[in-house]
Amino acid sequence: MQTRITTGAFRALGTAALLFLLPWVVYGSAISLDYGLRDDYAILREAREEPGKILRVCGAMGRPLYGWLLERSTREVDDVDGLGGLRALGVLGLALLSLALYLLFRAEGWRRSPAALLAAFLIVIPSAQVVASWSICWPQAVALLLSVGAFALARRGVGTSTGGARSVTWCVGGVAALAASTLIYQASGPFYAVLLAAALVTRRFDDVRASARWLASHVLVVGGGLGLAYVVTRMTFALGVFTPSPRMVLERHFVAKAVWFVTQVLPNALALNALNDTDAAPSWGYWPMVGVTLTVLALGLVVEGRRTGRVGVGTWVVSLVGLSGVAYCASLLASERWPTYRTLYALTGVWSVFFFAAMVKLGDRFPTRGPRVAVALLGGFVAVSALLAHQQSVELFAVPQERELALMRQGASAIVPARKPRVFVLTARQGDSAASQRYLDEFGSVSVDTEWVAKELLATAVRERFPQEKDTRSLYRFAAGPVLPESRAYDILVDMRQLRASPPRLIQLAR
Repeated sequence: MQTRITTGAFRALGTAALLFLLPWVVYGSAISLDYGLRDDYAILREAREEPGKILRVCGAMGRPLYGWLLERSTREVDDVDGLGGLRALGVLGLALLSLALYLLFRAEGWRRSPAALLAAFLIVIPSAQVVASWSICWPQAVALLLSVGAFALARRGVGTSTGGARSVTWCVGGVAALAASTLIYQASGPFYAVLLAAALVTRRFDDVRASARWLASHVLVVGGGLGLAYVVTRMTFALGVFTPSPRMVLERHFVAKAVWFVTQVLPNALALNALNDTDAAPSWGYWPMVGVTLTVLALGLVVEGRRTGRVGVGTWVVSLVGLSGVAYCASLLASERWPTYRTLYALTGVWSVFFFAAMVKLGDRFPTRGPRVAVALLGGFVAVSALLAHQQSVELFAVPQERELALMRQGASAIVPARKPRVFVLTARQGDSAASQRYLDEFGSVSVDTEWVAKELLATAVRERFPQEKDTRSLYRFAAGPVLPESRAYDILVDMRQLRASPPRLIQLAR
């Protein structure tokens, strides 16, 4: 008995260690490389020169806790090198998230190997790659952890057989944690739905009423948390703490939004680990992965039907549809239609849970070797996903942005303060990206495609070169645009459209 306990404890510790180390191995290169992305450069300056601005901007979008976390952390960062520390915070959050997910999956009845593989997979999907590779996204990892914590608290309350004050206390704690998660990032709060999905696929439905009460209790916690966050947000606007952003508008055309969701958003979630592309057709594995996901889920439903009958099949279908709506509710309710991967985490997580559960059930149909084959297939799937995550975080985030920074640093190196030169930055087009793929403003995107980013990035590069100067912007005159002016209009030209060139060249013209 003692040997079994020791062996079990050793396996549990080994699994936990591997889960914690995995994101560091996958994203270690993206952490260490020297780069920033889009808003990073402005936030570096604002945290130092305009205290409170980051909080006000995030608060205006209903994310006050995001603004507080981001401003406090960025104050400790002096330059671009320090952005790697913020990315490390995001990876740390993902490492803790994988451990928390694994423990809760096990508590909900998942076997050790499928639970570990699912937890590992959820930190290498494209949404996780954004959190790990973009420094200002690290608070989203905190929001995800709070959402998972909300489920853990509510689970204690819903699972308390005696009910009463103790049960209510646990559920209230879950509501508070979920509200805090939503006040960091609205799309991260509904990650609670991923844990609900993981619990539903392991439950038997002999007592439909008991299952309905259990689900209703959790839905009340979700509604309470999201509702509390909404009330707090509206109060901050009503009291004048923050001025609402023009983006804070609720959706009015729900039919059109539903069509957009099915055609533009849902395929990205069904593709699981395959990446979409903005400019061209998605990667070769994108639509095949969508087909594999739907096929595996259909077969899983057949197996579930044989095991539990129509009640089980109906519960799976209703749960999948309903939890998909819960997982993406923040974006469905907002008027914006921007299907970024950073807003897809919860939705992809829900479909991943059902995909893994269906694979396990298919394996269980063949008791002799089926479970081992299912685990082997899932293990290979997770391994390939981890390799893709490593490759994409480096090639679609770090390297393209590193090239942009290198070009701007070359421009800054040509500045002679005594002459106060006129610097013109020819902004890039998204098609100028050196990356093999591009998806919206995340994977493979170009940062310096607008004047304000060019201005902030050049200022950052000049501060690096003249760290003792209080006002580095007085050392040069700046202009930027998508059209090259006459040569007499500038002394130094930084051509950001050379991102595909290797190595980058600086064009410098003097009168």
